[in-house]
Amino acid sequence: MATGTVKYVAVRDHLQRRIAEMAPGEQLPTEPVLCQEYGVSRITVRRAVDDLIRDGRIVREQGRGTFVTEPRYTQQVRETFADRVTGFFRQQTELGREVSTEVLANHVVRDGAAATALRLNPAEELVELVRLRFVNGTLHQHVVTYLPAGRFRGLLDVDLSHGSLFDLLARDYGVTLVRNDLLVRLDRPTGDVAAGLRVEEGECVLAMESLVHDAAGVPVAFGVARHTPSNSEIAFSLGSTSV
Repeated sequence: MATGTVKYVAVRDHLQRRIAEMAPGEQLPTEPVLCQEYGVSRITVRRAVDDLIRDGRIVREQGRGTFVTEPRYTQQVRETFADRVTGFFRQQTELGREVSTEVLANHVVRDGAAATALRLNPAEELVELVRLRFVNGTLHQHVVTYLPAGRFRGLLDVDLSHGSLFDLLARDYGVTLVRNDLLVRLDRPTGDVAAGLRVEEGECVLAMESLVHDAAGVPVAFGVARHTPSNSEIAFSLGSTSV
């Protein structure tokens, strides 16, 4: 078996396939047994098991062991884009799903590419918001969002782990979002992004760039959402307008 991150991912993915063939309530082998089976260290096994616990596939009971859980839901989560700007949080909650957010960073940076996308001077300060988004407790996407710091510096003092960023912009800044320009592409994340998505470095994932505009046509937020391999379907609904 390979080393480093590749080893951990291989153990996790094999365990996931193994769990899929087990019945809810069935017990997994102990960590020492798994270490022996896979020929890896206890740290590697623990990391793989912890990922599957966070995804809700297994549960660890103190003093008893680790057990397969009942599936929390069977429907694959698909992001859909139609004729209005809603945002990920609002869209999923309207479908009756529970969305949670882990904020990894919320600070001021300078990023020339993001500033250019926002039609700003490349040296201008931006608020960078880095988040992991979960649906029904399962990791769905890693999102990096940039907003002009001169206009939205107050976001640095806001708890962004709950609710919708778009709703907050409307409520606290009076921003009405009317257009979202999207670019869907393949990406091969590395470093912190790969670790956040719990994928092997260089593994191909679906990425979606988003540039959202206000009612005056001014770009408000530029971001990239990278989806986990198991949640890489995006649906578009297109309609015609009469002339």
